[in-house]
Amino acid sequence: METKLLIPLLLGSGREGRHSEKVATYVHEQLQSSGFESPFVDVRDYVTGVTFHSSQLQPKMASWKELMGRADGLMIVTPEYNHGYPGELKIMIDSLKPEYARKPVGICGVSGGRGGGVRAIEMLRLVAITLRMVPLSEGPTIAGVGKFNPRDYDETIKSFIDEMRWFATVLKKGRTELPEE
Repeated sequence: METKLLIPLLLGSGREGRHSEKVATYVHEQLQSSGFESPFVDVRDYVTGVTFHSSQLQPKMASWKELMGRADGLMIVTPEYNHGYPGELKIMIDSLKPEYARKPVGICGVSGGRGGGVRAIEMLRLVAITLRMVPLSEGPTIAGVGKFNPRDYDETIKSFIDEMRWFATVLKKGRTELPEE
């Protein structure tokens, strides 16, 4: 029996009244129904208030570090705020480094406007590359998130998840069978 791929879903906004939570819940359900083991990770559970010092973050980040150490990839759902992604997501991502290496990352952007979070996705792809992750080319954009209807995105999210499955499977094999540099 094959082990399920472990792909956490990270909700990147801690704001009250966040619309991105509806999208994250939908993507999370699709991951689980597609056969992935997929814990739902909320930045609110790790980064609260202004926590810039690593001594404040370290106790909270132990479970995140352990999870990403075991994970086969990562899915992120993030809103775009003022042409960027949330600061709490940046703090959380920057709390680790080796745990991300050679793993795929899928980024789904969300916005209230027409852009669908595309600028946040593009910025996060650059961060992911710096962390030695492999960003998926599929990056769903959910525009007008206040009127989000999951049925409108079924095919897009299915394609996104299929690409994650392919990359997570191939990169896991590479991580286990090929020697480190």
